[in-house]
Amino acid sequence: MKKYLQTKWLLFIVLCSSIAIATSGRFLKISQSMENFAAAYRIINHQYVDETDPNQLMRIGIDSMLGHMDPYTNYFSEAQMVQVRMGVKGGWDGIGVELMKNKEQVIIKELVENTPAEEHHLRVGDVLLKIDGTELKGRAIEDVSKTLQGKAGTKVSIEVMRPSSGEVRELVIERTKVTKKNVPYYGMVDDETGYIVLTTFSQRAGANVQDAFQALQEEYNPKQVILDLRDNGGGFLIEAVNICNIFLNKGNEIVYTKAKIPEWDRSFKTLNAPIDIDIPLIVLMNGRSASASEIVAGALQDLDRAVLLGRNSFGKGLVQNTKDIGYSSKVKLTTAKYYIPSGRCVQALDYKDGVPVKVADSLRQEFETKNGRKVYDGKGLEPDYEIEESPKSVLLEALMKNHVIFDYANIYREEYDSIITAKEFELTDDELEEFVKYATKSWMEHTTKTEKAIAKLEKRSKKEGTYQQLAEQFKNARLKIEKEKKASFEKHKTEVKQQLEQEIVGRYYYMTGQVENRLARDQDVAEAIKLFNNKERFDKLLKP
Repeated sequence: MKKYLQTKWLLFIVLCSSIAIATSGRFLKISQSMENFAAAYRIINHQYVDETDPNQLMRIGIDSMLGHMDPYTNYFSEAQMVQVRMGVKGGWDGIGVELMKNKEQVIIKELVENTPAEEHHLRVGDVLLKIDGTELKGRAIEDVSKTLQGKAGTKVSIEVMRPSSGEVRELVIERTKVTKKNVPYYGMVDDETGYIVLTTFSQRAGANVQDAFQALQEEYNPKQVILDLRDNGGGFLIEAVNICNIFLNKGNEIVYTKAKIPEWDRSFKTLNAPIDIDIPLIVLMNGRSASASEIVAGALQDLDRAVLLGRNSFGKGLVQNTKDIGYSSKVKLTTAKYYIPSGRCVQALDYKDGVPVKVADSLRQEFETKNGRKVYDGKGLEPDYEIEESPKSVLLEALMKNHVIFDYANIYREEYDSIITAKEFELTDDELEEFVKYATKSWMEHTTKTEKAIAKLEKRSKKEGTYQQLAEQFKNARLKIEKEKKASFEKHKTEVKQQLEQEIVGRYYYMTGQVENRLARDQDVAEAIKLFNNKERFDKLLKP
């Protein structure tokens, strides 16, 4: 017995020693790598023939290292962290604008309702020239946004130009608390169907969805509800749990996370009494529904509480946390994966040295919902009721990419002080024709991928000495493309018209109006209503 205990004790010591050696070996590699990097960084900054920017070199080094992970693992400077907090919290101290850069100009991309920016008659499309006397040309958009923000109650001086007239105004604006709605619209889409759209899982998303649902109950008593999570990229995980709690009993596990460090594993359950566990529910989703959206939709699917309608979700099952690295900078890195009630992870891609790799069909695993329905991992969430999405035409993509629709909506806003209600607004044929005239030049000058491919072939044929034989074919191809481009506006008239109407409505009624305007012709919403009306089919979708 004594010999047996001695043997076990010896094995234990050997095991511990092995672990210690392995651990110390890893730390040794880390230490050596850090010394090598510091030495190279020091020598380059000191001895390189031209002047170097130490901050830029370090940023390149960090970005390159993190680029071998996944796209959600990033380095954020202090200015960039301000933007991240704005997006997640859904609120900030400022004047109520969101900015973008077009070439060298800093432009107002979006106005928030009931803010100082609105009170001072700023508009989407206005160009910011100076903040507190400092010119903005050449500055990063993150730095400009940070400069514009500040503690509520403080004042900021801006110089702004209205492109349509060239008028330059100098304004002194007092900053305030700015809150961007995460539930921009809720209402009834017919006599029986309530509709709630959630755009982001920022703070109070759960409470706001609950308030919207209860307001619908009190005023309209809907028989069924549509929860719209399309284009919702996620946010706070806990808000996803809170939203599920509206429709699920207390104590249901909604999501659990598994980390590299076991102590970081966590489980999230519903904590409160539900509002309504029986009302028929459809969740709308698409390829841009991600993260917290997938937790809500996935949990409601796994627990057979709702029918998912639309397209496959994005497939982001990775959890990020931010870590301080000094000087107000942070690294946001993936620390865990999350799993929904059936046990599946919705992650659709693996990452090898930063390169995305699709999960092979042979590696996808089967799981079961509460009722025994078959569901699978590896491709995001698959809808119970699939609806194909018509891809945007090359014409519409070009008009949006080149800011043609954006700019024309600003011109329209200058010409008309007001429009009819968002729900009723529609462009006349004459107004649409005016837009076509405005947009044609930009569209004809736009180089499509096909035109780029032809130019590349021409260049190659000249190098290889075959251009003369192919010149006629190249010419004919270009003529056909030009003819097709001229016919594009008529071919894609409805698609372009609807997008332009959405953009124009946003100038008068913000995001709330945009949602209201598109509802009447929203194909997914129409299909959801049809499914609700076919109770037998709806119920069948929730059974094995």
